[in-house]
Amino acid sequence: MYTDILLCLREAVRRKGPEKWKTNSWFLLHDNAPSHLLVLVKVFLAKNNTIKLDHPTTLLTWLQLIFNSFLHGKNGAF
Repeated sequence: MYTDILLCLREAVRRKGPEKWKTNSWFLLHDNAPSHLLVLVKVFLAKNNTIKLDHPTTLLTWLQLIFNSFLHGKNGAF
């Protein structure tokens, strides 16, 4: 199930990027696949305080997203 994959991802961020984990300065870029939009997944992300960015629809939106994330101190994603 997708939530199992998210658990593995969270553990990998915690192990490989402890500084990002401690400051919660990582985010998940979601591609809006149907399985990722289930209520179960949304509840999981909210319960675990995971910052979720929806996948942009255009290159311009993507560039704006990256620019804004650097302005707000989100220096990278895993």
